[in-house]
Amino acid sequence: MLNALKIMSNNRMSRVSTNRIGRKEMRNVCGLLAMAAMLCFGLFATNANAQIISHGDLFGPGAPPPQFGVELGLASHHQAGTYLAACDCEFVGGTGTGFIGNIFFELPLNYEWVIGLKAGINFMNTSSRTSIREQAFILYQGGSDSEGTVTFDRVGDIKTTYLTFTPFVKYQFFRLGPFVQAGLGVGLLMSNHFTHHRELTSSTATLDNGSVVNNLRFANGTMEETLEDGPITDVKSLRLGLQIGAGYDISVNDHAVIAPTFTYDLPLSTVRDTRSTGWKISSLYGTIALKYKLD
Repeated sequence: MLNALKIMSNNRMSRVSTNRIGRKEMRNVCGLLAMAAMLCFGLFATNANAQIISHGDLFGPGAPPPQFGVELGLASHHQAGTYLAACDCEFVGGTGTGFIGNIFFELPLNYEWVIGLKAGINFMNTSSRTSIREQAFILYQGGSDSEGTVTFDRVGDIKTTYLTFTPFVKYQFFRLGPFVQAGLGVGLLMSNHFTHHRELTSSTATLDNGSVVNNLRFANGTMEETLEDGPITDVKSLRLGLQIGAGYDISVNDHAVIAPTFTYDLPLSTVRDTRSTGWKISSLYGTIALKYKLD
């Protein structure tokens, strides 16, 4: 249109027509730009709103939906400190295994931070073994006795069961994948048991006169005898532990996630304070959690 106007004979009319059409064209272009801007804004808002709604909007834009699930796993326990049995026999250290099961709820604050709560049961078992070589009275079948040196293992088996509650906070590095978490484990003692027994490691004994006695047995006729078998005395009913873990969220489908996790439980309280010194049990857990999204 502008090129065609330039060849008209009336220059004044050409200038006037050019200005009028130019202003009209500019109004059209501005209108089109405004409509395009409004359309782009509408599409962006629609997409953003759809994304927020699809992932939940509990605490703010971009927060994923809450999750609940079940966690099961095995534990390796390590016993530190010392404790005394009824005979004043000292037990030092010890190791053992156990089982843990939890139900849990996770509430994301955004795509990075999550708060949650676990509740479950924790079976903690440890065993402490000490090799002993000491003087003992050896009773013969005829009724006489002699004093000699015997070797045996003193074994202390601990079994405890706790009802546990663990509030925790979790940091997710990406929307799905690796994470770290920390929580305070609160354990309420449900049951406990202590077994103290001795096991002969040799069926021979050396008497004080240098002679050797064979086929040695305890009074019950076997190479093992139980000295204690019952609840732990003065045990604490409350256990506290700092739990620090790392895991990986793996998507199963749109509504389910599995998460293998390793957690270290640092004890903040002792098993008991009487007849013991620093008696604590730390744990390393390997678990698998199955999570369901509440969306």
